[in-house]
Amino acid sequence: MKLKIYGCRGSIPCHSKGDGHFGGNTSCVRLSVGDYSVVLDAGSGLVNCCRDVLDFGEKLAGPQDILLSHLHIDHIIGLCAFAPAFDKKEGIRVFTVSRGETSLASQVFGIFKPPYWPVSLEEATNAQCIPIQVGIPFAAGPLTITPFCASHPDKTTSFHITNGEKSLVYLLDNEVATMDEATYQNLVDYCKGADMVVFDSAYSPDDYPEYKGWGHSTVLDGIKLRRDSNCKRMLFSHFAHRYTDEEILGWKRYFENDFDSNCYIFACDEMEVAL
Repeated sequence: MKLKIYGCRGSIPCHSKGDGHFGGNTSCVRLSVGDYSVVLDAGSGLVNCCRDVLDFGEKLAGPQDILLSHLHIDHIIGLCAFAPAFDKKEGIRVFTVSRGETSLASQVFGIFKPPYWPVSLEEATNAQCIPIQVGIPFAAGPLTITPFCASHPDKTTSFHITNGEKSLVYLLDNEVATMDEATYQNLVDYCKGADMVVFDSAYSPDDYPEYKGWGHSTVLDGIKLRRDSNCKRMLFSHFAHRYTDEEILGWKRYFENDFDSNCYIFACDEMEVAL
């Protein structure tokens, strides 16, 4: 299993503030297992993901699968520029929790229509929108994916993903500090022994109190979760757009000095990590 990061910023895309180390795209990662891949969230980083899917000769053998944790704009904005969605033959399959009475396609693509977007993407795309349910595993390619509730508004979903040999837990847009004991223990159970946990690290510990209740965490929350769950490695991501590269690198230097840096990775655009 291999993970590639295409966007590791949160809330809105931003100009990479500094030396360009982390990039400025919003959440998008791609998990590959052999010839199969699934995209987790469709932020602005999906544009570069599209380049890898198509420009380098990698041809789809069917629809490209996408998991959406939720429908906030920073996690779906890339859908409007993802070429496979407009491929009449292959298309995409979008898996996400239903959040209303309208069709799932209307929920996913509803913001992309006049006067907010020049065409209706619900009509223009070749997309199968497949509803999933919290706590009920489903198969996608060789993977078994179990959605579970995140501590974030608007029915945000986290994912436990495994191929039977390796496992990944995806926890972007998840506020650990506000969880009650039972909810936190449930999270620990999902992360136990995982090969990698992708963890929301939107704010510095000093800034977090200002944003408590907004649905995001800090690197210190991630350290606690890794210790409690004994997951092998933790990938910090979803850095708030307000932080410069130098500020985030300061967090990284702190952990390199005081913790086992082999267990903690700071995501940046174009990074590839083998599980």
